[in-house]
Amino acid sequence: MPKVVITGLGLVTPVGTGIKKSWESFLQGMSGANEMKSFDTSKYKVHRSCEVKDFALDVELDNQIKENTIHKYVYYAAREALRESGLPDEKHCDRERFGVAIGTLAAELTPFERLLRVDTSKKDNGFDKIVAAVYPPNSITNVLARYFGFEGPTMISLNACSSGNHAIAWAYDRLMEDKVDVVMVGGGDMIPQTEFTHFHNLKSLAPERCQPFDKNRQGLMIGEGAGILVMERYEFAKKRGAKIIAEMAGYGLSCDGFHMTAPHPEGDGAVKCMSDAMKMAGLSPADIGYINAHGTGTPHNDKSETTAIKRVFQERAYKIPCSSTKSMIGHLMGAASAVESVICCLALRHGMLPPTINYETPDPECDLDYIPNTARELKVRHVLNNSFAFGGNNATTIFSRVD
Repeated sequence: MPKVVITGLGLVTPVGTGIKKSWESFLQGMSGANEMKSFDTSKYKVHRSCEVKDFALDVELDNQIKENTIHKYVYYAAREALRESGLPDEKHCDRERFGVAIGTLAAELTPFERLLRVDTSKKDNGFDKIVAAVYPPNSITNVLARYFGFEGPTMISLNACSSGNHAIAWAYDRLMEDKVDVVMVGGGDMIPQTEFTHFHNLKSLAPERCQPFDKNRQGLMIGEGAGILVMERYEFAKKRGAKIIAEMAGYGLSCDGFHMTAPHPEGDGAVKCMSDAMKMAGLSPADIGYINAHGTGTPHNDKSETTAIKRVFQERAYKIPCSSTKSMIGHLMGAASAVESVICCLALRHGMLPPTINYETPDPECDLDYIPNTARELKVRHVLNNSFAFGGNNATTIFSRVD
């Protein structure tokens, strides 16, 4: 039976640039929340988000790319992941069997925001050449393929908040089918004003901090950043002597189509994708040692996800630690599940589980072990990552420790 493994990880998050800084911040329970700096929020009722701070690239990218925040975040995380994998040192690989898959949301929105500011009285009707360079959204995968010499298939996932996990599922299938040897996969997003306005008008934004599963939770906080995993066929990684971080054991996808913005109250789609992921991985509920929850901090999501976890794991649900890292870095939208998949791999590597911060008042309807406020030392063998998007687009991934 073929296997798919992870050999490199990269992160850019609101609590740190790079794996080392981000992971230290997660374990310390650091909050990435701040007053918005990307645009003026004076006319909004909410003024806070989780922005990336003190980010700088030490290389000069093309003019069109260096002005696009998403491309820079993804480039940095990809470079970090590739360096850990050792692939840049491999000189005799078939690069036509190296693919790229990225999940995003804002990559589709930011070019249009620039177009809305066009001044038609200027030369070329004020057309912004940057827009031409970064739209359509697959410009992200094109940039990565170009800069890192990946010549195989590429894919861009635009499945809202589950985009990253959908990209990871696509990569897993290509690798299991022996159509590629390596896929650089993950997600990247920034905070466009249109997205902020959308969630603001839905009254889904927390005014000060994100409090997943807390009785007094008030909503999510929008975040930004990128997470990249280097996924390989096990035989390919073994042959080249790569250090294996974790195994990608399986995934589950579903779309319950319940509502455009609200989750199914009984978590039907979530139940299906968690169950399907365990079935693909050949695991039972007793095997799962940690759940990285979708945990947005909205009243409906957290209740629905808790219900779904109980339906899948029954009494075992109360014994499985689960946490929402969105409490620290906010909701990274299209990049969220990719970043959280990286976090799952780090939890396996270090034997540490990140906390749910800002947890103060238990909610009787959300009564699981959410690892409140303090990271927990615990070696686990299998971790599950949930991602539930608008429209009922659900995706769950499972990663396993490799001894």
